[in-house]
Amino acid sequence: MDFIPARDTSATSGLDQSQGQAKRLSNERQMIAKLDPAELQDRYLRLYDDNLVLKQHARKQEDKIKRLATKLTKVVEDKRKSEATPLGVKVAGRGTETENLLDEYRNKISELRDQNKLLKQRVVLSQQQLQAAQQMKKSQTLYDNVSSRIDTGQSKRIPSPLLHNIRVIGPRDSARNTGTTPRLNTGLLEDARVANKQLEESLEKAHQQLSTYEQQIESLRQQLQQRDGEYEQNLLRLRGQATGGDSRTNLQENIDMIRLQRDLRDKSDELRRLQTQSTNFESQNRSLQVTNAELLKEIDRLDRQIKDEQQRTVQLRTELRNGSRSNSVVYELQAQIEDFRRECELLKEANTKLVSSAFSGDRDREFREKERALKLQIAQLEAAMKADLGERGTLLDRLTLEKDSNKRTDDEHRAMHLKYLEMKEKYDDLAEKMKFFERESDINMKEIEEALIILRQRKQRQEPNFEFLQKVDDEKGKNLNRRLLELESQLAETANELEKTRNLLFMQYKINRDYKLEVDCVQRKLDENQSEFQSRILESGQLLDIRAERIQKLEKALKDVAYGTRQYRVQEQPAVDGNLTNDLIEDAVELERGQNLIEVHISRASFNERALEYFGKNTDPSTFCSLEFFEHELQMTPIVKGRTPEYDFTAQYIVNVDDFLLYYLQKEYTVIELHQTVGQSFQTIARCKLSLKQLIEGNQGRLHGTAKLIASHQDTIDIGTFGVVEYWVRLRVPMEQAFRLLKEKMKAQGYLVTTSRQSTKTADDIDQHREMDPNMNELTIAILSCSNVKASSPDHQPDLYCIYKFYDFADHDTITIPSSNNPNLDDRAQYPVPMDADLDRYLKQAQLTVFVFDDRDQKDDRYVARADIPLIPLSHDNQIRGTFDMHNDRGENNGTMDVTLKWTYSYTPPSSATRTPAQRLKSGSSVPREPLALLPDESISGHKTLAEKQKEMNIKLKSRDVLGPDSEPRTKPDLSRNSSGSRSPTFAQQPRNGHQRTSSNASSHSKQVSFDNRIDRAQPHPQNGDHLTPSETSRTVSPDNPPIPTTRYVDESDPDIVYQGSTPINSKKLDDTVTIGVHELVLNDKCSVFADDNCEKVFVSVEFLNYPAEDLETPYALPKGEPKQRHSFNFQTDCSVRDQAKKKLLTDFIGPQSDGEIKFVVVAEPPDDQLTLDCVDIGYATVNAKQLLQNEKDLIEKDIDVHDMEDPTEIVGQMNVTVSIVQALKKLKQQEQTTRRMQN
Repeated sequence: MDFIPARDTSATSGLDQSQGQAKRLSNERQMIAKLDPAELQDRYLRLYDDNLVLKQHARKQEDKIKRLATKLTKVVEDKRKSEATPLGVKVAGRGTETENLLDEYRNKISELRDQNKLLKQRVVLSQQQLQAAQQMKKSQTLYDNVSSRIDTGQSKRIPSPLLHNIRVIGPRDSARNTGTTPRLNTGLLEDARVANKQLEESLEKAHQQLSTYEQQIESLRQQLQQRDGEYEQNLLRLRGQATGGDSRTNLQENIDMIRLQRDLRDKSDELRRLQTQSTNFESQNRSLQVTNAELLKEIDRLDRQIKDEQQRTVQLRTELRNGSRSNSVVYELQAQIEDFRRECELLKEANTKLVSSAFSGDRDREFREKERALKLQIAQLEAAMKADLGERGTLLDRLTLEKDSNKRTDDEHRAMHLKYLEMKEKYDDLAEKMKFFERESDINMKEIEEALIILRQRKQRQEPNFEFLQKVDDEKGKNLNRRLLELESQLAETANELEKTRNLLFMQYKINRDYKLEVDCVQRKLDENQSEFQSRILESGQLLDIRAERIQKLEKALKDVAYGTRQYRVQEQPAVDGNLTNDLIEDAVELERGQNLIEVHISRASFNERALEYFGKNTDPSTFCSLEFFEHELQMTPIVKGRTPEYDFTAQYIVNVDDFLLYYLQKEYTVIELHQTVGQSFQTIARCKLSLKQLIEGNQGRLHGTAKLIASHQDTIDIGTFGVVEYWVRLRVPMEQAFRLLKEKMKAQGYLVTTSRQSTKTADDIDQHREMDPNMNELTIAILSCSNVKASSPDHQPDLYCIYKFYDFADHDTITIPSSNNPNLDDRAQYPVPMDADLDRYLKQAQLTVFVFDDRDQKDDRYVARADIPLIPLSHDNQIRGTFDMHNDRGENNGTMDVTLKWTYSYTPPSSATRTPAQRLKSGSSVPREPLALLPDESISGHKTLAEKQKEMNIKLKSRDVLGPDSEPRTKPDLSRNSSGSRSPTFAQQPRNGHQRTSSNASSHSKQVSFDNRIDRAQPHPQNGDHLTPSETSRTVSPDNPPIPTTRYVDESDPDIVYQGSTPINSKKLDDTVTIGVHELVLNDKCSVFADDNCEKVFVSVEFLNYPAEDLETPYALPKGEPKQRHSFNFQTDCSVRDQAKKKLLTDFIGPQSDGEIKFVVVAEPPDDQLTLDCVDIGYATVNAKQLLQNEKDLIEKDIDVHDMEDPTEIVGQMNVTVSIVQALKKLKQQEQTTRRMQN
């Protein structure tokens, strides 16, 4: 190291030197602080190594200097001796010099031998280390020699014994801190193996160099031996020559000496070169040893990591073994849980007794009486059923007897009919014979009779000989006449019998028919009685289930009341309070049971500078305070002068701890007024309000603080804050327990209200089951309970209630359960719905969204949690029962909800949804079966036909037994909630003319929510077609104009805007109705409304035909919010085009002279307090009706672009709208074509 001389400036002054040294030290410290600790340590180690090398070099130089000094002294002595002695002695001196040189050479050779031994030992040590590393590497894995069958992307291992000596360059802390995976360990081992291979190659090269160096050393030894021999020969020769003493020999010796010196210089240079090589080799060997040591450390670290991984695996195995033990522990805990459940059952029984004692047993007695009455009715019905069955048996027996008698009469009638036919044949034969005789002989029966009479008379007159013949002829004629009369009488009798038989059969038929109708009626009545009996049994079972559920609910409610409300720990009051005087503490007030003492102390007041300026020249104003608390009289402090008056006044109030006081302390304020005395009068100059809510919720019944005095006088309005007043309030007896009991009482009252309401509703619903149409069904939605619901602020328990909307019914809300994170709502609602295609589509496409709100939350548009329940299992006649996760408005999990949805009767999907069109056509074209034909004389008798009587009977039965739904559904007012949780009716907002708006109900303080289940509805229209019926308002349906069903479309966006009610309606759309809806609006940052501070709200107005603007605008204006925020209007209306004027306008609307566009205008509304400003049109969107008619497809909840009003090319947002106009346009086109054909 070279040292450069510098100028010494220390002679200037000691002060400058100390300042410069301090400055230099500070600079050096700053430079050192900027350096990296690792770099600084590296520099220190390098300097330390250089220092050691310099010390060794200095020692060597000192040794050389010492040797040269000894040589110089010897040379000087020899020179002196040579000058004093003859020439021969100088030769001996030269011999000593050569001996010294030889000694030096021997010393150097010995040093080189020591160094060679040391290097050999190091080489042997490195070989041993390499062998140990190879053994450790082989012991790590058993499959190192097996190559992978697939390409893993990793470098292949190269077997080499020097891989363990390679140091892996990189931070060690990250490898130690982070848990290394086996894949990372294998990568590090591969890198170490490659580095070891390189080190082994370098070691082999070093071995080769060592061998060459050993050979050179052996050659040098031989040369030295040769030189020694030559030197000895020369010495012998010189000694021989010295004996001669020739000068020539001296000269030759000098020449040889010079040659030897030159050789010695060459040898010394060669030795120096060898020394440098040996030093280089030593440095290389040292670096190799360092790298080898680092690699060994790295291998040790990897081994430790592997051991740690093995220990971790062992721990995991032990944990698995412990898992089996934990399972046994779990089984034991389950057994304990079973024991706890048994104890819980015992506790439930005790709770039932407690409930029966706490809540009166009137309801239980009523239920027992109802149960006894129902059992009596069941017994009566069973007896009536048995009597009906006996009557049915007797009627069936009589029917069989009548059938047998009827069969016998049929057989007799058949036999008589056969006899009649035989007699008729005989009569016909005789008649034909008579006709033949008459035709052949031209003799009539009368003539024959006259002839016979004449002959009979002649025979009587003739002789007796002829009387015999005459008698014979008379007898024959008589026989013929008798026979003919008998045949005629038989014919008449047969006809008469046939007529009687016919009448008898007809009567029997009528009797049988009446019997059959009576049997059918009896059978129907029996079926009805049986179904009624079954329904009553089911109703009784339902009542029992309801009773059991009520009991369980009351148990849960009691448990929630007992354990659900938080209990705050009341600390003991200290004996002495620093803020209270001893007189107040020692003042004992006797309180009766249920009373408490509230003390309000006004300490002092301090005024600011503006207040003192108001007082004027009077620097010490005279002031006093008045205190108004609850229902007590006004209290006054003494009059005090000064800028900071010390009132030191305490007002004591003895109060009864009841609900009114607790409500006052929780909701109301105590007013303190500051008055200034002016002569004999005073004036009120400031006031403040004290909130005493914290007095009962914490602080052990004590409250201390300051309140700002707000100026109240007309002249001091510009002052604002007048000053502060210091006060404290305390309760003699803390009321945390009373406040907690109030919460429990409110909670229990809420549970009792819901149970009583559900019991009455259940009885009414059971009565309505009998009046339901066969195509109607009833869905029961039960919100059972919520669990682990967190409030928006963690400092209080929420007052929770739920709201949901099902199908096209009104919004349903539950009761409010105060101060509970796990409310047991047990709310049940039943919805009668027709099982049609629209309901089936709604169940398959929509989901029920239940919102949970906190009644304490001051933000009206924020819900605590929501649960989405898919309804598709209901379309397959399956009930929905389970626990559903709930999320808040930020998408985070916030508790669970237990819900049950089930059908009262079996759900059958509509036939049109399950049959093909061919099957529906076949079933529609089937011919009804004709009634049985009667005899032709029945119509003459004036009786009705069987078909007519059967039809009449069916009509009577239908009108008597099957009652349809009410023609006029009851309207329900729109209910909203105020901050206290009670319901208050809100009326529909009056429409506004044009775009002039002053205020909106949407900005009221009542909590309003809307559901985005947007449903397209069509309502019955009045006689004039100009009136519009928006779907947001409640409607009634008249019997003459039944409800018109429409197609429903469900939007599942986040509902957060407006609470609206509707009545259940059907879903069939008329062809002469145009539906226009505005569902959502999204404005981007290019919209001018966000840059205008005079615009706070936006609404949408629709321009269509000549309808008024107030009928086609959204009923609510919503805050403009932020860019790209979704505004949900949920507005939809139906425009009737029945009358001719509207049809003419609609025809012109789609004509060639019109563009056929329906315009949606986005209007910005000014603030409510600025009545002078008007609304501003900020954008518009259009829908082309001609294009819809051409495509034959309505626009159902589609997004359209909103263009800027000033620059139509600029898009400022999107609007989700519905335009259903295609059917009306098609019908209008068809009517036009029909009119043209009729005119042609």
